[in-house]
Amino acid sequence: MSRMKRNQSLCLTVVATILSVLCLGCGGGSNNAGMANNSMSPAQAQAVTDQVVQALTQSLGITLSSNVPATSEVRPSLATVVKDMHPYVLDGCTSTSTGETCNLPISLIGDPCSGPKGGTISVTGDVGGSLNNAGDGSVSGQFTITPLNCSVSNLIVNGDPSISVAGQINVTDDAPTFPIVFTETGGISYGPSPSGSCQLNATYTINSLSSCTVSGTVCGQSVIGSC
Repeated sequence: MSRMKRNQSLCLTVVATILSVLCLGCGGGSNNAGMANNSMSPAQAQAVTDQVVQALTQSLGITLSSNVPATSEVRPSLATVVKDMHPYVLDGCTSTSTGETCNLPISLIGDPCSGPKGGTISVTGDVGGSLNNAGDGSVSGQFTITPLNCSVSNLIVNGDPSISVAGQINVTDDAPTFPIVFTETGGISYGPSPSGSCQLNATYTINSLSSCTVSGTVCGQSVIGSC
C-alpha cells in the first residue's frame, strides 16, 4: 500500500506539473495578446499626427495672418502658413537700423478636437527672428502642444506631459530657403481601448510653399502624410 500510495503521489505530481506548464503557456499567450491589444493602430497613430499638425497650423495661421479667423473650418496647410512666418510681413515686428526683428507669442487654447467625444488641444510658444536690410536672416519657432481629453479616432488623448515642435526658417532675399524642417517629440497617454502611453518622434519637411510632408514614428507606428 505504501508503494502504491507513493506511485499515486508521483503520478499526481507529474500531472500537476504538466498542467502547470500548460497553464503557464496559456497565460503567456494571453499576456502577449493583451500587450498587442494595448498598442495603438497605424490608423490611430496617423490620426493623432494629423490632429497635432492641424492644431499647430491653426495656431500659426491665427497669429501670422489676419485672414484666418479662430473659427475657420477651412484650415490652411503648414506650407501655406510658412510664407507669412518671416519679418517684414508680420504685424508687431520692430524695425532697426540694420533690418527688422520679431518676437511673437503663439497661443491657441482649447481648439476643438476632431473626434465625436470632443476634448481640446492647445498650442503655446513663440516665433522670433530677424532679417537684415538685404532681406537675409532666420526665424525660429518653439511650440508646446497639449491635448486635453482630446477625442481622436476612437481614443481619448492627453499630453504625457506634452508634445514639442521646433524648427527654423532661413530667409534669403526676403524669401524662405527650402527645405524647412520642424521636429516633433514628446509623449501622450491614450485610452480607453487600447490604452497606454507612448512617445512621438516625427519630422515635418516643407519643400515649397505648396508641399509639406510629415514622417516618423508615433507610438511605435510609422506615420507619413501631408502637413
